Amino acid sequence: MNMRANITAGSPMKPRSSFVFAAVAWLAFTAGILAGVPLVIVTISPEARVKAQSGAAAPELRQGEWVEFPVTISNAAGITAPLRIDCAQAMRDSTDTARDRWLQLELRPAGPLTGRPAETRTLRLRARDAGKRTAILNFNAGQGTQDLGFRSDVLVTFTVKPKP
Repeated sequence: MNMRANITAGSPMKPRSSFVFAAVAWLAFTAGILAGVPLVIVTISPEARVKAQSGAAAPELRQGEWVEFPVTISNAAGITAPLRIDCAQAMRDSTDTARDRWLQLELRPAGPLTGRPAETRTLRLRARDAGKRTAILNFNAGQGTQDLGFRSDVLVTFTVKPKP
């Protein structure tokens, strides 16, 4: 296909930018393989919109114990703002006894993204309660980076094994 035909046919991306986006996606995929199976895959578009989706990791936790999961990040925009996670089910502190807040979470290393096209962070999770528990994890890199259509939210149903 000639380049002029691609542009005049109403292609949403120029051929060069689609190649760059594909290369960044491949780097993120490769980083995910090297880091382990991710719980969440975060994609930051060239327009700095953050989209998140479930990875292939089994969402299993052990009551009262920290469990670590890789999070792969594909950063086509090259942003260096901190990646944040908001979760309504997150406990405010370790003494929180509210029924709907049962999860403690940390993203490591904390702080800004590197701006590299692909990187991996570690999501540490600890569940207070055993059983099947559902959490909505919302990823963003500051105001205005949430993806349109709520694609920055990931619904995860965890199996939390009770303390032995």
